[in-house]
Amino acid sequence: MGKGLNNYFGIDFGTTSSAVVGYMVMDHKPEKFLYGDQEGRPVPSVIAIDKTNGQVFTGRDAWDKKMELSESCEYISSVKTILDEDIVYNIAGKEWTPIDIAAELFKSLSNNVKERTGITLSSATVAIPVGFSSEKRQKLRLAAKKAGLDISSFITEPTAAFFANYEELKSSSIVAVFDWGGGTLDVSVLQNSKGKISELATAGTNIAGDYIDLKIAQRIHAKIARKKGKEIAFADMPASAQDMMLVRAERAKRALCDDDTATISINSYGSFGACREILEYDWFADIVEPEVNMAMDCLKKAIDQSGVGVANIDRIVLVGGSSNLKPLIDRMDKEYGEKLYFPEETMWNVGEGAARLNMTPGYYYSNQSIGIVLSDNSYFELLGKDTPLDKWSKECHFGIVDSNKEARFVFGGSVDIEESPERFKVLNIPAYKFLQEQIVLNASVDKDMVFHVVAGSTMRTIDYNRVWDYFQLKCYYKLPE
Repeated sequence: MGKGLNNYFGIDFGTTSSAVVGYMVMDHKPEKFLYGDQEGRPVPSVIAIDKTNGQVFTGRDAWDKKMELSESCEYISSVKTILDEDIVYNIAGKEWTPIDIAAELFKSLSNNVKERTGITLSSATVAIPVGFSSEKRQKLRLAAKKAGLDISSFITEPTAAFFANYEELKSSSIVAVFDWGGGTLDVSVLQNSKGKISELATAGTNIAGDYIDLKIAQRIHAKIARKKGKEIAFADMPASAQDMMLVRAERAKRALCDDDTATISINSYGSFGACREILEYDWFADIVEPEVNMAMDCLKKAIDQSGVGVANIDRIVLVGGSSNLKPLIDRMDKEYGEKLYFPEETMWNVGEGAARLNMTPGYYYSNQSIGIVLSDNSYFELLGKDTPLDKWSKECHFGIVDSNKEARFVFGGSVDIEESPERFKVLNIPAYKFLQEQIVLNASVDKDMVFHVVAGSTMRTIDYNRVWDYFQLKCYYKLPE
């Protein structure tokens, strides 16, 4: 089934985990479905490819055996971070590009939906980080296409999280979205003006859940080593033993979000043999204190950069698995109290927002001006602020005013364009300098929010046309009425 048969999907293509959320609408009543792994959680964004036979491992199976598979496979985690890298993996006689690798993750997500419900995942809205480059968007779209999936639109993760909780947040003017997952912490301060979602400031760090899991695993290992009287570093343990400890450390971390103790038990932990440790909450809180302090500082930095001040923040939305850490929640509650909002399913929130937007899509609008500086230093605007960007295009005709054999277009309208080196803001068009000659300029914005210009002389063939692309177009999202 597809979107035309009332199935709507959103994908949170995360650094560490990816979540697919679907809505099936029957009799105008949407029913939500979460498509996770065997544990009912988002699927790890990892790919392992066997170096000998090319077999592909994905999801929880690849995650739980990370160290072990790393010995026999090319193991790639955080797939979306390598999308814009010019690299090729030669594995088992086949070349793999980052697009090919991301396609395997999309296939895994699609197969998961198909196996569980029989529904074909053919189209989805995909949530991406703030600042995700247009090049990465284009490559992510190609990867999805290779997996048989059409990306109907992209939405930033903070906007998706906002929309997932829109009924609770729609009366709030300034909202901070605190998204702490496995791979990154991303904080965004958003302004909501009658459904117009604009980004005021962002801050982030790569210290997140995976880093904390490793830290806990190393500390537990050190406790065991002291008790057993053996001086073996965690990194020197067999790969399978490291995997077992990391999996149990992550589970203990989750358990300590609700309980005062957690037990780690491993029947055969390398040369240490059978091991059992009871972890106390105070011990855990002490270990994660530096990371919690860092996360609190990151939130403060984003609020400071927004210029609105803490008093004007209406709500702080906590999403992502690491936002469930009790030491963090205790600190947040102490500092921000009633401003806090905790969605029921923090790990699925971004995917849910993307699915809701797929079901009731809004629109992107330009949040800047782009134009041309004419020969008399006046400014000719091509794209104005607050212009709807869906299928936007514009054609303009210009005359030649001197005897040069080229027409020179200088772009402007925003500080980053005007302050960029000449080669990034100037377009030179071959011309014949005839009085009847015109330069035709066609501007458009594509689905990946790239501002695209093609210009050429009416006296020359299209082989002489020249292209200018602007990849940093500032946009905002307008939620449906």
